[in-house]
Amino acid sequence: MAVGRRYSRRFGIELALALFVFGGLAVLISGVHVSRAGVKGGHDDDRARQVTVFGVLATPGGKTLDPRLSNIHKQLDKLLPKNGFRLLDARSERIVDGEDVTCNLGNGYTLTTSLVKTLDENGKVELRCELFHEKTSEFSTLVKTPPTQPFFCQRALDDGSQLLISVGAR
Repeated sequence: MAVGRRYSRRFGIELALALFVFGGLAVLISGVHVSRAGVKGGHDDDRARQVTVFGVLATPGGKTLDPRLSNIHKQLDKLLPKNGFRLLDARSERIVDGEDVTCNLGNGYTLTTSLVKTLDENGKVELRCELFHEKTSEFSTLVKTPPTQPFFCQRALDDGSQLLISVGAR
């Protein structure tokens, strides 16, 4: 019986994460500045990808909700109940291999996502996601995800809050 509950809870968490990510993309599409700096005209899909990155701060016991997150509040609340949520930064840029997108998360934190490969042998986009504090790497991971399917991770911070990070490419 306990095993069934564990899998049921795991499925619920995975569903909440998926809903959060897709809801987050809706937020990004509705209000993120899209830069095309450094990209030549035309649509060279073999070398370039539209990379989207955003960070959300979840504060335990907080009651505030960033208005830019209102359309995904239910998903956020299911993922991390009884938290306040604030969108720290969101960026979406068309980049080529070796270029990156950087979000300024505040308090000396930055989130940099680099395009490693536009498409690997398994049909996945490879991205390197790095969290820095005052130019010191705090977290780094290589993400391999199908195009248009964002990757989501959660990072506990020293003050008990959670940093929710979403990266994806199309």
